[in-house]
Amino acid sequence: AFVPPSAVPVGGAQSAVTMQQRPKVTPKAKPLSPGSNYPSTKNIQKQASGFGSFLQRFQKTEGKSKYGMPIFLPNGNINPKYLAAERAEMAANQKLNMKAEAAKTKKMKAKGTFFLDDYIRKKVGNVGSNKEYYQSGR
Repeated sequence: AFVPPSAVPVGGAQSAVTMQQRPKVTPKAKPLSPGSNYPSTKNIQKQASGFGSFLQRFQKTEGKSKYGMPIFLPNGNINPKYLAAERAEMAANQKLNMKAEAAKTKKMKAKGTFFLDDYIRKKVGNVGSNKEYYQSGR
């Protein structure tokens, strides 16, 4: 029952035939192809309209930040200029989002798809009576 170590094959329990090689992933690999990563977006917490939670880009604490200044001061405190730059970026991002949302709303109102009654009129047809009927007192 005992087998001396010299009698065990070099490949171990697996032979060369059963071992599979990993697929080679090229930079232009299609999403979900064997070996490729699941496709992702630049910022998974942002909706297509641009709204969503602010997700900060990963930055190292050493050296300069993306705003061109160090995150921490030599004494260990957070750099107030860095915080101000971060707040300014968030405000600019919010302004851009609001501008895009206003443009989207204006476009929908022009097309007649913004209000619920527009949707009902298109999908169901004219329902109920008009304003004059209700104000006539009949």
